[in-house]
Amino acid sequence: MDPKQVTIAALGLLDRQLTLGNIPARYSELNFTGGIGDVINVNRPSRSIPVKESGISDLIKNPITGDKNVFAAATDRPLPSTSRRPPNGFVNESRFPVQLTTLVQNASALGMEQVAFDLKAFGSQVLAPLTRGMAEYFDDRIAAFIKANITRSGLSTAQKNAVGGDVTVSIPQYDGTRENLMERALAIRVAFVDARLALRRAEVPASERYVIVGPEVEAILLKDPEFVSVDYSGDTNALRRAIIGSYYGFDVVVHNSFDLEMYFFHKSALLLTSACPAIPMGAVTGSVQDVNGIATRMLVDYDYDLKADTIGLDTMYGMATVKEDPDYNVRGTVIGEKFVRGLKVAITETAPVGG
Repeated sequence: MDPKQVTIAALGLLDRQLTLGNIPARYSELNFTGGIGDVINVNRPSRSIPVKESGISDLIKNPITGDKNVFAAATDRPLPSTSRRPPNGFVNESRFPVQLTTLVQNASALGMEQVAFDLKAFGSQVLAPLTRGMAEYFDDRIAAFIKANITRSGLSTAQKNAVGGDVTVSIPQYDGTRENLMERALAIRVAFVDARLALRRAEVPASERYVIVGPEVEAILLKDPEFVSVDYSGDTNALRRAIIGSYYGFDVVVHNSFDLEMYFFHKSALLLTSACPAIPMGAVTGSVQDVNGIATRMLVDYDYDLKADTIGLDTMYGMATVKEDPDYNVRGTVIGEKFVRGLKVAITETAPVGG
C-alpha cells in the first residue's frame, strides 16, 4: 500500500463528498511547523488600482485678440500649474490572518484477521467511511459558520445606506392554493433581487455567487412557475448535486442545516484554511497531500499487542470571513475592514388576516 496514493485517493473522495465544504475559497499548507492557535497570513489583493485625474494643459488662447488669421503656437501653451505625478502604492495587497483553531481527525483499526479474511476493497471498506465522516463534519461546521457570520449586521447605518444591509421578507403561511404559492414565491423573488442589488452596490463580482437555503425555501422555489430547476443527478460531485438551479445569477444550494432563511455570498466571502504538520518520526508510514486546497495527513501505525494496523486522517483548519481593505469606500462612504461580500435574508411567515 503506497501511503501517498492512498492519501490522494482519500482526498479525492473527500472532495467529491463535500457539499458546503466545496464552496469557500481554500488555502492550505503542507509540512506546517506551527500548531493549533497559530495564524496563517493569506494575501488579500486590493480591489483595484487607483487612478489620478489631471488636466492635459490649460487652454491655448489666440495671442492676438480678435484676429482669426493668427492661431496659437506651441510656445503659447503654458506648463501645468499643478503636479501630475501619479500616486504611489498602486499595488496595495494586505495580509489577511486566519487562525488555525481546530484539529480534526478520525481513524480506523484493522485487525490481522480483518486484513487477511475480510478486506477485499480498501477504498470502499476503509477510505470511504473515513472520508465520509470528514465530509459530514466539514459540512456541519461550515453550515454553522455561515449562520453565524454571513451577515451585514456589523455595518453602520451610513454604510448600510451605501451598500445595503441584511434583508427581511414576510411570506404568507402555506395553504396550497395557486394564489398562495404565487404570493410566497413572489416574496422570495423580491428578496433575491434585493440581495442582488446589495451585492452589486458593494461591487461584489457577478460570477461564483451562491445562496444557501433549507428544504422549506427549496420547496417554495420549486413550486414557483418562474423557477427553472437544473438536474445535476448524473454528476458525482456532491455540490453539483445539491445545486437545484440558477436564480437571478445565484447558484441555489440546498442543505438540511438551514430553515426559513437564505444566505447570499460570493465564493471569496469565506476562507477555509487547512494545514498539517510533517509525518511524525514514530509513525510506521504516512503521507501529506494537497488536493483542491485541502491539506490532509494520513498516518499508519501498528499495534504489536493487538496485531492491528491503525489508519487515520487528520488536518488542522480554521475559517474566516473575508473583509475589505481599510481604505475601501463606496460612493464616498468609507466601509473599511467590514464584511460586505454576503448577507442574510430572514424569512417570516404571517398568518392570514382573521386566521
